[in-house]
Amino acid sequence: MPIAMTKEEWSRIKRWTDLGREDPDTVRRREYLKYQNDTSREMTKQWPNSLENVNKRNEELRRARVEAAEKTNTRFYQRYVKRKKEEQQRLMYSARDTVFKNKDAPKLLLSAVIETAIQKEREEQLKFKQKLKEEADERKRQDDDDIIRKAKEWNELVETKKKRRFDANKRHQKDILEQAHEVAERNRREYETELNLQKIDNIKAREQMEAIKKFEEEFSAAEKCRILNDLEQARSEAATRREEVRARDQLDDRLIQLLQKTQARVEQRRRNTEKQIQAEKLQVLEKISQKLESGDAAREEKEQRILDKAIKEKEEVAEARRQADARKREQFRAQRMAAREQFLKQQQQTLHEFNTMRQWEVMNRFKNAEIYEDFQARLRHEKETKIKQYREDIIKQWHERAEREARELAETRYFYGELAESKLRDADNKLLTHGHALLQEARDHQRPTYALTQAIRRYCKLYRLYPMPELPSSQQEHFPRYGPKDMSLPDPHYRYPEPPVFDDDKRDGLNDPQKAGPSAASEQPAEEQDYKRAAPANGLQRKPSKSDLKLPSVE
Repeated sequence: MPIAMTKEEWSRIKRWTDLGREDPDTVRRREYLKYQNDTSREMTKQWPNSLENVNKRNEELRRARVEAAEKTNTRFYQRYVKRKKEEQQRLMYSARDTVFKNKDAPKLLLSAVIETAIQKEREEQLKFKQKLKEEADERKRQDDDDIIRKAKEWNELVETKKKRRFDANKRHQKDILEQAHEVAERNRREYETELNLQKIDNIKAREQMEAIKKFEEEFSAAEKCRILNDLEQARSEAATRREEVRARDQLDDRLIQLLQKTQARVEQRRRNTEKQIQAEKLQVLEKISQKLESGDAAREEKEQRILDKAIKEKEEVAEARRQADARKREQFRAQRMAAREQFLKQQQQTLHEFNTMRQWEVMNRFKNAEIYEDFQARLRHEKETKIKQYREDIIKQWHERAEREARELAETRYFYGELAESKLRDADNKLLTHGHALLQEARDHQRPTYALTQAIRRYCKLYRLYPMPELPSSQQEHFPRYGPKDMSLPDPHYRYPEPPVFDDDKRDGLNDPQKAGPSAASEQPAEEQDYKRAAPANGLQRKPSKSDLKLPSVE
C-alpha cells in the first residue's frame, strides 16, 4: 500500500538511511558536554584547593623535604668524614711524634733536658739559699737600727706630747665652734636638696606607676581574651568529643541488640532443627520396627537375590580376565613379529651402507695423497712461522728482561742510595731542629745549655755529621766532587712538622693551650610568656628552625 508524505518528511527519513552519519543534535550535545568538561578542567586548574593543585603542592613539599633530608645527610656525612680525617691526622701526628721521641737520640735529648732542668733547679736553690742568708743579715741589721731609732723617737715623742697637748686643746676648742657652724649650714643645705630630690622622685615614680598600671591593664585584657578563646575552643572540643562518644555508644547498643537478636534467632533455629532431627529419628525407628515386624521372608528373598547377583558378577569378572589374557598374548606375538621385521630391514640397510662406504673409500684413496701433500706443506709453513715468532718472542723477552733488571737496579740504587740518604738526612734535620728548639727553650727559660750541647755533639759525632778533613793532594784528582760538608746544622729550607690545624672550637686536649679571647655577647633568652603567646599550649609549638617548608602558591 503506497504512503503519501511530503518531500521534507521523505528527506528526513532518507537521512537516517545513510551509513556513518549521526544525529546533529546528538553531535551538538556531545560537543557541548566536551566543551563543559574542558572548561571546568581549565577552571579547576586556577583553584588553589582543587585536587590536582593540592596533589601538586603536596608533591612539591615532599620533594623539598626529601631534598632537604638528602642535603642534611650529605652535610652530616661530610662533617663525619672530615672529623674522622682530622682524628686520623691527629692520631698519626701523635703516633709519629711518640715514635720519634721514643728513639735513642730523642731520649738522649730528653735526658739532657732533664739534666738542664735539674741544674737550673740547683742553681735556683743556691741562689735562693744565698738570698735567704743575705735577707737574714739585712733583717738583723735593720732590727738593730730600728731599736736604736725607736728609742730616740720615743724620748722625743714624750717631750713633744707635753708641748703639743696645750696647743691642741686651744685649737680643739676653736675647731669645735667652727665645725658647729659648718655642720648647721651643711645640714640646712642637705635638707633643702633632699626635699627637692624627693619631689622629683615622687613625680617620676607617679609617672612610672601610671605606665606600669596601663601596661598591666593592657596585658590583663589581652590575657583574658586569650584565655576566653582557649576556653571556647576547649568547650567546643569537649562538646564534639561528647557527641562522638554518645554516637559511638548508640552504635554499640544497636550492634549489641542486633547481636542478641541474631543469637536468639540462631538459637531458635537450632532448637527447631534439633526437634526436626528427633522427629526424623523417631520416624526412622518406627519404619525399622515395622520392617522387622513384617517377617523374615522378604529378607531371605532379598539375600538370595544378592547372592545370585554376586555369583553372576564373579563369573563375568573371571571370563573378562581370560579374554584379556588372550588379547595380551596375541598382542605380544604381533609385537615380536614386528620387531623381527624391523631388525631384518636394519640389517639390509647396514649392508647397503657398508658397500657404498667401501666404494667411496676406494675413490678417496687417490684424493688422500694430494690432501696429504698439501697438509705437509701447510705444516712446514706453520713450523717456519712458529720458529720466526718464537725468535721474535725470545728477543722481545730478552729486551724486557734487560729493561726490568735495569729498572729494578735503578730502583734498588735509589732506595738504598738517594732515598735512604734523604730519609737519614730528614731524621737528622728533625732531631737537630728538635735539639735547637730545646736549646732555645732552655735559653728562654735561662737554664744551663751544656748538657743539651753535649748531647747534640755526641749525636753528630756518632753519625759523623761534622765535616771530614780534606783528602790528600794525591787523591783529590781522583775524587774531584768530594769536599768537606758540615751537616751538624739542619738544612735552611727544612721545617719541623707542624701539628694539624683544626677548628678552634673543637679541641681534644692534645694541642697546646691557647689563651681565651673575649667572650661573645650572650644572646638575651626569650621570655616564657612570649613562647606561650606564640600559639595555643597544645605541645605543638615549634622554633623558627623547625618550621615547615613554604613554597609559592600554584598559579
